[in-house]
Amino acid sequence: MKALSTLLNPYSLSNFFAENWTKQAIVIPGNTSDKFQNLFGWKQLNHLLNYHQISHPDLRFSQDGESLPVAKTENWLDQLQQGATLIINSVHRRTPELEELVANVRQETGYRSQINLYCSSSAQQGFNCHYDSHEVLILQIDGQKEWFIFPETIAAPTSTMRSADQIPPDVPPYLQCVLNPGDVLYIPRGHWHYAIATGDPTDENYAPSLHLTLGIDCQTGLDWLSWLREELQENPEWRGNLPLIPDGEKTAARPYLEQLRDRLISQLQTSDVIDRYLDTIGRSDRPPLPFSLPAQLGSRIFENGLETRFIRSQLHPVQIVSVDENETQIIIAAKQATIKGISTDLAAKIFRPEGFSLLDLADWSPSLDLEADVIPLLTRLVKQGLLFVDTPASTKS
Repeated sequence: MKALSTLLNPYSLSNFFAENWTKQAIVIPGNTSDKFQNLFGWKQLNHLLNYHQISHPDLRFSQDGESLPVAKTENWLDQLQQGATLIINSVHRRTPELEELVANVRQETGYRSQINLYCSSSAQQGFNCHYDSHEVLILQIDGQKEWFIFPETIAAPTSTMRSADQIPPDVPPYLQCVLNPGDVLYIPRGHWHYAIATGDPTDENYAPSLHLTLGIDCQTGLDWLSWLREELQENPEWRGNLPLIPDGEKTAARPYLEQLRDRLISQLQTSDVIDRYLDTIGRSDRPPLPFSLPAQLGSRIFENGLETRFIRSQLHPVQIVSVDENETQIIIAAKQATIKGISTDLAAKIFRPEGFSLLDLADWSPSLDLEADVIPLLTRLVKQGLLFVDTPASTKS
């Protein structure tokens, strides 16, 4: 879990999952104040505001716990200067570095995540005390913000259990902290919280608060039941009308429902029902396979000759299916290819996470002809987006 380890460093990832995950909020001081500058900063925010057309509600303002009316672009600066908090939802969709982070967190946790941006320019509270229905990591980019974390009042709330409809706990915060640049704050799902930007605007070293909120939305048992419901919709027996219940008479309806119950129990006891659901989670909510031009247009694939390296997407599981001893099917995301003339063992090496070079392939299968077999095969897989030319780090841009 390299991405999460980097975010939580210097705190141990094992300790985090053992002591804090879903249990207890924790603030993790950053080892450097510029820890997250490679992810996001004022330059990127200015670029979004200047060159991206972000409309409401993806871009909005909040002040004193209330959402402000939709404002014209020319009024955004006034709202910020008057103490409003700027929010940009799903900012990762517009920032490559954050998109990569979200994809890595998706790979490492198995669940989808997203990143929202918050910018606050004065000591005012942007939101009322509330809780989220997902796990939250706060990444402080610049400035300072004081956080107040309270215990949960509803265990594991879902998105339909809105905190606005609940009463916050009438107890002191169990964690109160000021985040500085490079700090991380973890807030478990359901734990009440609010924050106030701090600092004196008249101080020459003052900086407005800029932070990112990384939300991790784990699946629950209810999600599994929802998946089961979708599966059952394919069966006409479950779509049929229940027997009539005239004047409350249950004689016909009861045995009918008992029969459906027994069929459901039988289906739940099949060997693959859990694996199919987990496979569905593994495939869903992943980013599409990336573009890699001009190689996917068949250009400059083998510029490094026999030392040319190839690699698969690190963010998508690979399924390798043996059709017969001379044919193998490769499935990655929504794409698939049938490869003839190589074994499943060789296919597994070609699609191993660490990649391979033409020299590696020659060692693995010396009987393959470079011009007749290898180059056409690799060219096809690259053009289909199933393999990528592994560009050395020094030449990447």
